[in-house]
Amino acid sequence: MCSENGFSLAGKRALVTGGCQNFGLEIAVGLAQAGAKVIITSRDQDKAVQRAAELSVQLNAEIVGMPMDLCDESSIIGLFNRVKEDFGTLDILVNNAGGHSPKACGYLEKETLESWNAFTVPNLTGTFLTTREYARLMMERHSGCIINIASISSLVGRDRSVYVPPMIPNPVAYTAAKAGIIGLTYDTAAYLGDYGIRVNCISPGGFERTQPPAFIDAYSSRTMLKRMGQNGDLKGVVVFLASEAAAYITGHNLVVDGGFTRYK
Repeated sequence: MCSENGFSLAGKRALVTGGCQNFGLEIAVGLAQAGAKVIITSRDQDKAVQRAAELSVQLNAEIVGMPMDLCDESSIIGLFNRVKEDFGTLDILVNNAGGHSPKACGYLEKETLESWNAFTVPNLTGTFLTTREYARLMMERHSGCIINIASISSLVGRDRSVYVPPMIPNPVAYTAAKAGIIGLTYDTAAYLGDYGIRVNCISPGGFERTQPPAFIDAYSSRTMLKRMGQNGDLKGVVVFLASEAAAYITGHNLVVDGGFTRYK
């Protein structure tokens, strides 16, 4: 049953992978604003520590930066060992970080095994490994919450006509990895339900960054709300799924796309 302040995360400890920029940064900010003590990770230790220090001051919150490489199993295990030693528990895991390859060309016929692995290993394998380590940490406690970040590209074929040069859409490897994350969400939710751990997924649509205006206009016209996602559109969704207000929600993929995948 949800308490009166069921959206509060006060006293909770959260880990956001890739929490130094883009979605990860927004999510970390949202969790901290809801009262959580937040750990953010990056492959670059200095970057993680510096960004955590900046956010701690800006938000008057407890935020810690730690290094972790999703392509390195020992790095992931090491991070969770450190979390266990330093904090003992971890209420919320947000699997946000992924990977991109500078060699990605966006053309199926030109995709290589190297570029395939550059997307699937950090996005899908990395999410599996962090989920496994979180389960090892929290199963005996019979509590916990995992939120995975996928993409609407795993739900619909990508319309490449909106990608104006020199933009290059993510390759099929990205879509395959994000679809795998949704499948991983469903089955780990079933597996971990007996241990009181909820597992959900969010599939964001396109968010406005620094894309060419022609792309923004073309993409926006394909959404019900006639705009791309903006900074702030995602953090409330994460806070909800992490909170007591969502205590009876697990095994769900929540689409946050302004109606893109339903618009005809």
